[in-house]
Amino acid sequence: MRPVVFLHVGAPKSGTTYLQNVLWANREALAEQGVLYPGADPVDHVRAAFDLRAAFFDGDRDPRVAGAWPRLVDEIRSWSGGVSVVSQELFGAAFPAHVRRAFADLSFADVRLVCTARDLARQIPAHWQEDVKNRMSLTFAEYIAGLAEPDVPRGPAWQWIREFWRTQDLPEMLRRWGAGTRVPADRVHVVTVPPAGAPPDLLFRRFCAATGIDAARCDTEGVFGNPSLGRAETAFLRRLNEVTRARVPWAVHDDFVKHRLAQGTLVRRPGATRIRLPERFLPWTVERAESMVAELRAAGYGVAGDLADLLPTVSGDGGSDPDQAPPEQVLDVALDSVAELLRTLHARESATARLEGAAGLDGLRRDVARMRSDAEHLLTVSAPVSTVVVAPVKRVVRDMSERNASVMRARVAYWHYVERRRGRRGQER
Repeated sequence: MRPVVFLHVGAPKSGTTYLQNVLWANREALAEQGVLYPGADPVDHVRAAFDLRAAFFDGDRDPRVAGAWPRLVDEIRSWSGGVSVVSQELFGAAFPAHVRRAFADLSFADVRLVCTARDLARQIPAHWQEDVKNRMSLTFAEYIAGLAEPDVPRGPAWQWIREFWRTQDLPEMLRRWGAGTRVPADRVHVVTVPPAGAPPDLLFRRFCAATGIDAARCDTEGVFGNPSLGRAETAFLRRLNEVTRARVPWAVHDDFVKHRLAQGTLVRRPGATRIRLPERFLPWTVERAESMVAELRAAGYGVAGDLADLLPTVSGDGGSDPDQAPPEQVLDVALDSVAELLRTLHARESATARLEGAAGLDGLRRDVARMRSDAEHLLTVSAPVSTVVVAPVKRVVRDMSERNASVMRARVAYWHYVERRRGRRGQER
């Protein structure tokens, strides 16, 4: 029998982080069921999605992305259990050329599509604050106006609006991923996010129903998702983006603002006001949701849950509009952010001081000298058998480096050394 690959391709903010954390935490339990959740670390599916799409956040680059998709495919190809699950919502924005490559690379398997979905009244505020975390500076009103008229170009705003509908227009996204053409409708699964108040593990049980995983053999205790920011917290980050966009590199924003500040500190502030869709935007949201539900139902896809879950039934009020966050609340968020910045600077200066101490610096010099000697020796002894063993050795070193930070540093140092050696040889010629 051909292996089966479930590609979970979206949508963002539909419980994907929670599902991915449950899958990662239960890799051994899944393997016992014959199910592979591939990757050397939880971020490998993110890197694979970016590698397939030849993209990255904010036009930046990450050297760990290159080759991530074929590495994931190779791991799936080598799995003997029969079923693999790949889960990353960033796949949802793939263009047709990326989809063709994905199916070509997975031609050895039967591919089945999975899409998690949530009602637009909850998706729009959640997606807006996620885009703000990723450096967008549009106000909520500007964002809503773009979503309501997505065919009207609005300068820089149009990029964010286009990306929203590429991943949140579920019928279009599934068609782009080959639903009904490359993948028969009965092998396409829509998993609906339960309404508020449902048991916390119900989404995972629905996902398992779509993929054939035995949910009872998996542990969901203590697994977290990706909670949304509150109104004042998002308003502060949006203003911060306006100031820092042209001055701060993406890597710094990603490290400190998005992960350390937003996802590590601000989501935990007590008493945060949840962002809700203002009542005035509800009519067109309901109309759009009804249209998508009708298309999904007509397509004949498998449904885990109920398509009625995708129809907005409640909205918020003016008190939760993030564009109307009280200035004093935004100021409180700013003060907490400055305090976190000072704590971070202190911690990093202390770590640097320890590293720059005599013992630490001497140890680092010894490590570099040892790596240089090892590199010289490896180049000497590997030359006669390079055509036989280089590929396996590279795979072993690569796998070790992806699991161990020290090996990764050694690997990078070795790369730099080899490049310098090649440069000297070129000059001698």
